[in-house]
Amino acid sequence: MERSDKIKKIEAIIRREKFPEIDSALKEIGIGGLTFFDVEGRGRAKGVEMVSGRGAATYHSDYVEKTKLEILVKNADVQKVVTAIVNAAKTGEIGDGKILVSPVESAWDIATGGSGDSAV
Repeated sequence: MERSDKIKKIEAIIRREKFPEIDSALKEIGIGGLTFFDVEGRGRAKGVEMVSGRGAATYHSDYVEKTKLEILVKNADVQKVVTAIVNAAKTGEIGDGKILVSPVESAWDIATGGSGDSAV
């Protein structure tokens, strides 16, 4: 197993409506690979008011719909990726999201068989 301290995983929990702007910002700085999926969670935003069905009733949900991004990058690219996400995602309001950066123990590219930096 090849250990690499040079690869990081960036996870960003963002407002769903900000995804297109963030995606464009990442492409502009040369980040082509990412994974995203819809998630729900709660935080300081304290939930949202929801309208059910045909607008007949409203209710409170503790969980807010968000999009989660996962991006593998070389250590040297972490700051520019974080900056691009923050600049594209920030509204200044509670609920803008979070960014987490973690070390990656090892990585392999299935198609090429490359590992470590070459897998990113």
